[in-house]
Amino acid sequence: MMGSNLPELVTFDCAQTLIKVDWQVGKFAVECARHAKLDPPDLSGEIYASLFYARRSTFHLLNLTREPVVIKQFWLQLGRDWLVQQQLEPELSEGLLEASEQLAYTIPSRLFELYPDVRPCLARLKALQIKLAVVSNWDISLHRVLKLFDLYDYFDLVIASLEEGVEKPDPKLFQIALNGLGISPAEAFHLGDDLVDDMQGAQATGMRVALIDRQTSHCEPPYISSLDQIEEAFQWNP
Repeated sequence: MMGSNLPELVTFDCAQTLIKVDWQVGKFAVECARHAKLDPPDLSGEIYASLFYARRSTFHLLNLTREPVVIKQFWLQLGRDWLVQQQLEPELSEGLLEASEQLAYTIPSRLFELYPDVRPCLARLKALQIKLAVVSNWDISLHRVLKLFDLYDYFDLVIASLEEGVEKPDPKLFQIALNGLGISPAEAFHLGDDLVDDMQGAQATGMRVALIDRQTSHCEPPYISSLDQIEEAFQWNP
């Protein structure tokens, strides 16, 4: 395993690579309302989802501020508008947000689950003195989710696309990580789960790349089935 192909930097996608994510925006809003005991019989997750997607471009712009309080105000206002459409008091949006905090950011989380092979993999790579980074299409909450599972300190850099204003597969997102850590593309390796966002995006920068498919039992280019196999992938040719 200690061949010449050992990279200086490994970048990881997050969703479905490090952390299993199950977020359906309307469904989760209804769950939060029920948790906060704000549940009329005709509560509509579809209305919440439509309100969110109508404001998605605004949400993207607000993430550029990197200010949690700004994002909190976005969710509060979205909740107020949804509740008004449900004939509920808009002030109840505070309780809705509190419920979302409890369900999303306490363990066990309703939205996020850490894959069991993640921490051992990161520990092995750190022991080899390989720099580690996350490069993910995610919002400002990426940092918080990594901290929730005590992963944050493994990484030398965490790049959330909505904070940067560019998303994978645009190679600019990968280049931000490379520039930030002073690593050339030839010395870097990316692991993700998406053929376009991860493989094409990383290859466009000149990085080596592998994909993870946890549904397969095989380990052959370009796929591994577990992070236990990442050292094997380092030895594949670009």
